[in-house]
Amino acid sequence: MAEDHGTPIVKLELKRVDLQEWVKIDEMLGLAPLFAAMGPASTSLLLPKASTRRFQPDEPVFQEGTPGNSLFMILRGEVTLGRGKGDKAVEICTARKSDFFGEGEVLGPEVNRSYSATAVGQADLAEFGYADIYAMCKKHFQVYGLLRETRDARAKTNDDLNDFLDRW
Repeated sequence: MAEDHGTPIVKLELKRVDLQEWVKIDEMLGLAPLFAAMGPASTSLLLPKASTRRFQPDEPVFQEGTPGNSLFMILRGEVTLGRGKGDKAVEICTARKSDFFGEGEVLGPEVNRSYSATAVGQADLAEFGYADIYAMCKKHFQVYGLLRETRDARAKTNDDLNDFLDRW
């Protein structure tokens, strides 16, 4: 039998953290523009309705033109947003932790994704359903405004890039 020499023993317990706890613990997520627009009370109501998923490097989150009616938020990692395929492919932006994407489809009337989203490295995402985001837009006009501004800015970036590429 081994002797005890007074060495302290440390016990670690692994615990799966739910999205509400994750956002509370992570200051950057807690300050995300989407959550700021809806306030803490509505954020607390929305978070339990989300589903979370881990994407591997280069794994598509969704493809341009496919049906979609949800909004994604990046919890960890990066996601590239782009349009077109092959030599016509254009990167709109790289979304990072606390950024959201899929805004066009939750604003309507679009039912198909207006761009593709692909994990750059391993990425953890939260997905919010259309009905939940629609309810937040009705309750908090700032949420609708934020989603609309983001959609319009990404569309302009895409148009500017396409115009530039068409000149070559």
